[in-house]
Amino acid sequence: MSYLQRNSSHECFPYNTYNNTLGIHQVVHPHQSSSHMSFDIPISLLGSNHSIQSSGGTSHGVEMFVPMNIPQYNRDGSSTVMFQANTERNSLSIPLEECLQPGGGPHLKDPHEVMFPTVDRAQVHIFKLVIAWPGYDTVEYPIDIGTNEVPITRADLARQIAYHFFGFFIQCNNGHFTQKSSFQWKVGGRDGYSFHQIHLSTFWNIEGTSWSASVRVLKNA
Repeated sequence: MSYLQRNSSHECFPYNTYNNTLGIHQVVHPHQSSSHMSFDIPISLLGSNHSIQSSGGTSHGVEMFVPMNIPQYNRDGSSTVMFQANTERNSLSIPLEECLQPGGGPHLKDPHEVMFPTVDRAQVHIFKLVIAWPGYDTVEYPIDIGTNEVPITRADLARQIAYHFFGFFIQCNNGHFTQKSSFQWKVGGRDGYSFHQIHLSTFWNIEGTSWSASVRVLKNA
């Protein structure tokens, strides 16, 4: 199993296993360096009007926050990680599909910044990503924050979040996760949101080791 170099990422998250499980395949073109790889993503998750943006900037359109079913009184704003594109002034998010790439994609701002510098990873090295998409049951995924010697960077945090949302979209698209309400937020299918429409904005602490990601959907994408 191959991993990213130590100076750009920690080495614990099993990307190759996730690639095989989720059907994500690296497509390396002769003119591309290792930091500019593109990915072959199942077409059902991209929708009928998809456009892979791994080699370009963010799309122009109207972004709207997804109202996760997490009580806002739990959010004190003291622990929040922001994700911005380095190609846009006043950027508020970055496409999740770009974050699937090693290094979090070529357009992530401050990709090598160490995350959670005050956390003693000898005591805790796994956070929980809570996805409470409207109308669906709440699910949790592990976020490996590395070790004290090799802590997680912004790029690798973005990549892990992207992998878990990608897996969530697969489960919804396959009917393993079924929607019970809030049908305007349907995921998958011909009339639901597709993975390429989702932009990552922030990663914020709910309480303890439980965290949530604020994501936006790009309308008319």
